[in-house]
Amino acid sequence: MRNIITIAKKEYRSYFLSPVGYIFAGLLMVISGALYFNDLFLLGQADLKPYWSVQGFLLSLFVPALTMGLIADEKKNGTWEILLSLPINHFQVIIGKFVGCAAYLIYVLLLSIPTVITIYILGKPDIGPAIGGMLGILLTSLAYLSLGLFMSSLTSQSIIAFMGTAIALVINNIAGQEFLLIRLPTFLRNFIGGLSLGFRSEKFSSGLIEMNDLVFFASWIIIFLTLTALSLRSRDK
Repeated sequence: MRNIITIAKKEYRSYFLSPVGYIFAGLLMVISGALYFNDLFLLGQADLKPYWSVQGFLLSLFVPALTMGLIADEKKNGTWEILLSLPINHFQVIIGKFVGCAAYLIYVLLLSIPTVITIYILGKPDIGPAIGGMLGILLTSLAYLSLGLFMSSLTSQSIIAFMGTAIALVINNIAGQEFLLIRLPTFLRNFIGGLSLGFRSEKFSSGLIEMNDLVFFASWIIIFLTLTALSLRSRDK
């Protein structure tokens, strides 16, 4: 546990020791806020659901930028072998990096609280969708992170990890869009929609929190963290 905490702290602090962490947080808040408030004043309706949708899409592009070098850069710079020469195993490294990056993402998402407060001052929307939306975007971010970590374990080129993660997430989100699902047979619509992180996150932002969705997000994260461990073990043999 001590090794995991040490790696997590190192990863978390690294985002505040370089401009990347500040740029990421600033761009996410500015772009999502600008897009949301532009539509808010045009429609005149205090609804947070579009805000979470915008953030979900932006995170599918921003999170790959955060995760692309988590392991790829370690391999490229030759520090991966040094890391594993210490009394630490693959699983501890993976969990430590995941927890550190997750802590940073939680910090960034908490910056959305002023926006939520502002909307409540302007229009007082229902509390359920607000809480559900924040929970949904948090779980979605962690799911994005686990996939990005896996992609980073497959290559020593961070740009390849970024492209692979971003493309996979964009496709996954498109698969859950209504314009696509309505053109599919019911059984296929339920199956494809059920695999989409965006589709399930959207249910949260509607105030609908179901156990099967929570299990899906937890399973997604566990599966990709496990695949990351298997990938690293096979490559390091």
